[in-house]
Parts: sequence; structure tokens; C-alpha cells
Amino acid sequence: MATDTLRRYQDPEYTGTNRCVPCTLVNSAIGILLSGGIGAAGAIWATTAVGVAGAGVVLLLSAVSIYFKGYLVPGTPALTKRYFPPWLLELFGKEPAGAAAGVAKSAADPAVREETEEPAEIDLETYLVEAGALEPCRGGEDLCLTDPFQAEWNEAIERIRDADVGRERLPALLDTTAEEVTVEEHGSAFRARVDGQYVGTWESRGAFVADIAAAEVLGEWLDDWESVPVTHRGQLLNGLRLFLTTCPSCGGALAFGTDTVESCCTTHEVAAVSCEDCETRVFESDPVG
Repeated sequence: MATDTLRRYQDPEYTGTNRCVPCTLVNSAIGILLSGGIGAAGAIWATTAVGVAGAGVVLLLSAVSIYFKGYLVPGTPALTKRYFPPWLLELFGKEPAGAAAGVAKSAADPAVREETEEPAEIDLETYLVEAGALEPCRGGEDLCLTDPFQAEWNEAIERIRDADVGRERLPALLDTTAEEVTVEEHGSAFRARVDGQYVGTWESRGAFVADIAAAEVLGEWLDDWESVPVTHRGQLLNGLRLFLTTCPSCGGALAFGTDTVESCCTTHEVAAVSCEDCETRVFESDPVG
């Protein structure tokens, strides 16, 4: 209970699941060195007792600052983003840009699961065209949703949204059990882990609703949907969200553009599809450029 009370005063931008491990370690080392210097100076200029007391106070204040703010030295997050190379961030458990979506994320394919043997590659566009979900757009070379699939998908989205279907559907989407799934919150986005591996990231509840609805429709349209490897299912559902024309959360218009995604340790540009009315993000790419 006391711990929960203290967490209320933490800066959520740089603590909790958003805590930057490199920042924490670097600032902890600085705090230890600073307290050691104060202790040595106190012992030289006064007494050993004064030095020990001074070192203890500095160490305590450093720990409090790092616990509540996420760092000790002002500007540490900005310095980390600028000077820490990607390989060093990976050593501390920070995914390369694009492996952790929404979170300050960016996109990992939803419903992707590490498997012992990687299934053969799948041509997503060809598969969805053959499934009847996509077809060439009228008067153009791009692909669009077919009218029948779009109609059924929109109906399923509306039904699932109105029924307030939640993450109890996540295990079925990931082809696993509820006990094996761990969910991490990142603002309006969330991601799931199974057996310690990140298996899915959704930019918003609307994106999750769209995936659940698309999986239902594809399950009705395709006899072999249940046999499609989870990795491929995730890629198919993720790719389909690019073709949405209305927001799965509020029904508003969707717009395609670029955005800057920022976390404690990295900043990068992504391509994104978001709602102009309710600002719900339904798709976010890997870093561009």
C-alpha cells in the first residue's frame, strides 16, 4: 500500500514501464561517485563522521530523485537519445527503434509469436487478394478493400466496440492461454508478452478492436484461417489496418501521415494512420528514413 502511494508521485514519462535503464544506471553511478566525493571531502576538511553523514545524505537524495523523476542529472534523457548508440541500448533491453510500438512505441507486428521454426514467407497482398479482402482500386494500381469484406469488417468492428469486448479476447488472437499473457500499458497503447517474448503491440484500443473484428471475418471467409501460423496472422491483421477508411473507435475519417515518436531513449519518425476526429492511432510503421 505504501509503495502504491509513493508511485503516485513518480513522473510517468520516465518511471515505471517507461523507465530508461541506461539513464537509471548512469545516474546511479553519478550519485555514488558524488556521494563518495562528498564523503571524502567531509572526512578531510572535518571529521570522518561528517564525511559519512554527508555521503549518506547525497546518496539518499540521489536515490529519491532517480526513483521519482527517473534521473538525477537534468537533461539525461535527451543526452541518452543523442549519444547512446543503438547497440548499447539493446544491451539494456531497449529494442531497436521500431521494435516496441506505440509506447512511445513503434510498431512490432501485432500477434507475432516467436516460434522454433520460422514458417515460410507469405505474400500478404496476394493472400488477402485471394481471400477476397482486397482488390485493385477503381481506376488505379493500388489495392482497396472489397465492398463485401469492408461491409462485414465494419459490422464486426461496430458490434465488438459496442459490446465493449476487451483483452479477454487477446489469448485467442495470440493462440495461447490467459495465464501465459502479460500485458504492459503505454498510455493508450499496450503490448503483450508470452514466455518473456513480446508478441504484439497495439497503438490503441481501436487498433485492437479492428484486429479482433478482422480475425473474425477472415475466420468465416477462410477454411484454413485457424491453420495460418500466428506470425502470419499478425502480419495480415496489421497490414489490413492500412486499408481502413473509418476509425474503429469513433467512425471518423482516417488520415495517413508521419509523426515523431519519442521514448526516454530514442526519437524517430514513423508513418502512421490516425483519426482526424478522436486522434486514435490505428497503425504505426517501423521508423522511416
